[in-house]
Amino acid sequence: MRASRRAIASAFLAGLVLHTLAALLVWRSYGTLGRGGRLIWVDFPVSLAYLQLTGRSLLTASLLAGGLQWGAITALLTYWLGSSLRKGVRG
Repeated sequence: MRASRRAIASAFLAGLVLHTLAALLVWRSYGTLGRGGRLIWVDFPVSLAYLQLTGRSLLTASLLAGGLQWGAITALLTYWLGSSLRKGVRG
C-alpha cells in the first residue's frame, strides 16, 4: 500500500474513532433534552437524514452516519494536504 493511501486510511479511521468518542461523551454527559440537539449539531448536515429519531436509535444513527461523515472529512483533508505538499516540493 502506498504511503498516501495508508495516510488517508489512517485519517479516516482517526476521524471515525474521534467522532465515536465525542458522540459517546455527549451522550453520557448531557441529559435527555440536551444530548439529541448536540449530536445533531455535531453531525450537521448529515444529521438532517435522521432528525426524526430519538433515544438509542438517534445515537446509533449518529455513530454510523456521523462517523462516516467525519471519517470522510478527515480523509479528504489528508488527501488535499498531502497533494498540496507534494506539489509544493516538486514545483
